[in-house]
Amino acid sequence: MLFTIQGNNKPSRLVVISYDMTCERRARRVRRVLDSIHHAKQYSVFEAILDNCEFKGLLAELSELCDLEQDSLVVWWPREGLRLRHQEKRLMVCARSGQTCSEVAILPPNTGNFIICSDISDPDALRTVAGKIASETTFIQRSVYWLRGTASQLSGLMESCAQYLTDGDRLWIYPLRGCHDLWHIGIFEQSVLPISTHRWSK
Repeated sequence: MLFTIQGNNKPSRLVVISYDMTCERRARRVRRVLDSIHHAKQYSVFEAILDNCEFKGLLAELSELCDLEQDSLVVWWPREGLRLRHQEKRLMVCARSGQTCSEVAILPPNTGNFIICSDISDPDALRTVAGKIASETTFIQRSVYWLRGTASQLSGLMESCAQYLTDGDRLWIYPLRGCHDLWHIGIFEQSVLPISTHRWSK
């Protein structure tokens, strides 16, 4: 089922946009657009604070730049605007709604959906970490994985990857309220498709 974003404007909130393009020229165009609105990024993952009208405008612009039969664009809305990292054998909050912070992550007990995004410089380490993550998650697109599991499972997975990371490597983690907060930009302008009902479902 395809949904179109509509209705009254809503307050600005953190949205994360990620692309996986088959054509470098289209990728450059998409990067230019995302670079103009982002406040944090890694590899092909961009964070932005947008209200509903701004998001609809961005969606329309990206849809025109992409071949959505070949390219992949996904968006998600992190729970409470959180970005996490794994540090010293525990999950830490490293940003909240775009503001940098550092505190132990205390997640609601029903949190069971996480997006994991990797940015690793060494090719061998990247393959090893990607293999470990892929064994417990659903692959969404290049460098983006969806874990449906507990925070303890997530922490254990991140701990198993930690030894392969060096300074400058990043594993960003975004908790979701549910699978309904993970969307794929569809083939129709200004439309998004819930990934939980699309081809990524298990």
